[in-house]
Amino acid sequence: MPDPARDPARPNVLLICCDHLRADWLGVGGHPTMMTPQIDQLAYEGVNFRRAFSQCPVCVPARRIMMTGLGTYSIHMDRNSEQPFPEGPKLAEVMTRAGYQTFASGKLHTHPQRNRIGFEDVQLNEEGRRHAGMLKDDYEAFLDENGYGHLAYTHGLGNNEYGVRMSPLPEKFTTTHWTGQRAMEFIDRRDPTRPFFLHVSFDKPHPPLTPPRDYYELYRDASMPEPARGDWVDRKLPGRVRALQLRNNYDDYADHPLMIQQSLRGYAALVTHIDSTVGVLLGHLREHGLLGNTLIIFTSDHGDQLFDHGNLAKGDFFRGSTNVPFIVRPPRPWAAERGFRPGRANDTAPVDLMDIMPTILEVCGLDVPDSVEGRSLVPQLLDDGAPFRSYTFGRCAEVFGMSDGRTKYMWFAQDDYEFLFDQENDPNDCHDLADDPDCRDTLEMWRERLISYFERQGDEHARDGRLRPNLREVDLEQARARTGWNNRGRH
Repeated sequence: MPDPARDPARPNVLLICCDHLRADWLGVGGHPTMMTPQIDQLAYEGVNFRRAFSQCPVCVPARRIMMTGLGTYSIHMDRNSEQPFPEGPKLAEVMTRAGYQTFASGKLHTHPQRNRIGFEDVQLNEEGRRHAGMLKDDYEAFLDENGYGHLAYTHGLGNNEYGVRMSPLPEKFTTTHWTGQRAMEFIDRRDPTRPFFLHVSFDKPHPPLTPPRDYYELYRDASMPEPARGDWVDRKLPGRVRALQLRNNYDDYADHPLMIQQSLRGYAALVTHIDSTVGVLLGHLREHGLLGNTLIIFTSDHGDQLFDHGNLAKGDFFRGSTNVPFIVRPPRPWAAERGFRPGRANDTAPVDLMDIMPTILEVCGLDVPDSVEGRSLVPQLLDDGAPFRSYTFGRCAEVFGMSDGRTKYMWFAQDDYEFLFDQENDPNDCHDLADDPDCRDTLEMWRERLISYFERQGDEHARDGRLRPNLREVDLEQARARTGWNNRGRH
């Protein structure tokens, strides 16, 4: 019997997602120091969408968007929270119903935590979170079975804390290695009568920055590029950004430049560890004769500010937070039949995570549910000039962002601050054009777009054709006193 996983009419799918990985921290993203040859090769074989936009750049909403193809209002969530996952149909559900064998390894961030959202099987890593009665995830059980459970958190860093410590675990017991190994075991044990959808979800380079020592050694003597600093920081710093600085102890880091360099090296080491694991996984697919007939998408839920503009973490629409990798390498038989040209970088299309679901379904020849709001990228894979949406919209709590791939507009509703950036000539968001008289017409055009979007959604941030700010001073004392460092267990 022929192996359906080798049938060009029904290609396999490998969806790789990282956590906290920003697009410009890859070799193919233009970083001068990063070593990511495996991920770079995927871009050379596919299309690198360099203006990809995370519509709600925090973990839980971003993953809902990716798995449902819905926009920020339709997922009914604009910040991290523990609530059920009612939206649907979901990507894995559609693939399973279509006869695909579906498996996920790593981080899902659903609620309840054992909700498989349509996957037939999941090997779960929840970074120590234990909600809704879950006593242990699959990664923790693996560590316990091998006698390493007692070492997992002895690095001493919290789950959102910066600074760097070497992993107290041997490399083969790290989350990155475990996630890749579970994926390869799935390939070894797959049902040969069906094609597959494999979701590999790394929890790194999300802090804590605890790379294996051998990977940190690759960057120990590297001089990492200095973080960007905008000309707006000293005169127009949103209260939310200042609260994040305090919550993440940025003021302490600012007085110790070596700590910043060490953090950046640790982040780089975690990314290169992921890259190596991706290379092993791709080699495993090649050995099984499955790589050529597999659609591969590589992305991240959101990025990380990494000290840019004196900021850390995510949750707004500055480049570090919202610009994520988005690489699509089509299956080779599909590509050859359609005259696909590899190795291209798309620098204009404002793609976002809700486009993943319809892209996968179209490549696999499956119907896209009517509920899906994202757009298939198949036209952009075949023609750089194919029409696409005019702009993409994002919301994260009281911060709003819009981009057409060339210009980016942001509004911080709690401060009533507007920002306008030229993404082509100022990719690091250093020169705010919102107060430039020469850009007044452009600013007003984007403001009108935001107002119109609010009115269509019934959002009270706009009324009578005007933005309605929600002016509120952030409690900076509370921000300094409370960190988000420890996700383990419950408060």
